[in-house]
Amino acid sequence: SMFEITLGNWPPVCRLLSEKVSEWFMLLCILHKLVIGFAVVGVINGVFIQETFKVASSDNQIMMRQKERSYKLHEMKMRQLFMEADTDGDGFVNADEWRELVSHPAVQLWLGSMDLDAADADGLYELIHDLDQDGDLTMDELIRGVARLKGTARSYDLQMLLRQVLALTESVDKLKRSVDRRSRANRVSDQDEIELNDTSDREAKDVPVHGLYSESL
Repeated sequence: SMFEITLGNWPPVCRLLSEKVSEWFMLLCILHKLVIGFAVVGVINGVFIQETFKVASSDNQIMMRQKERSYKLHEMKMRQLFMEADTDGDGFVNADEWRELVSHPAVQLWLGSMDLDAADADGLYELIHDLDQDGDLTMDELIRGVARLKGTARSYDLQMLLRQVLALTESVDKLKRSVDRRSRANRVSDQDEIELNDTSDREAKDVPVHGLYSESL
């Protein structure tokens, strides 16, 4: 009876106790159902469900299937977007076709749901199309470009950006040191040339006048 009150059909047991024993059992059964049935059992079910989801999220096969489903869904959406943008049916999307498609508020809202700012159509087109600038946008480039841009910045992206900034800073420092060395070398060369000219001028002034006169005779 306690199992039935807690997890099963509790009204028949409650009615039997209230009719055969005392009406106070109705209040006791209701309190038992509210405290034990709804609260404790609900917490226990929540803990088991949480642990089940935690184990499922750490399973490699499940993660691979979820990633594959997510990529297929993204590919399907991008194919639909490409087909809407390719108005002439040549298999490519140029800047004018892209600008016309993104000008629709519904498309902007749809791209915004994927964390893509469609306010600047030309800028978004260049960011998606930066893998191949020698032609118009293809379907594969659209799929890869949007997958690379959508969402917030990841730790991987920040680390790659940090490495590029550090490499650029090191290159600038090397160039600065090289320029400083050449500048110092040029200043030393100019100083030596000035000193040599001063020495030649002093030697020319120290020659006796009568010696110059005798040589001229």
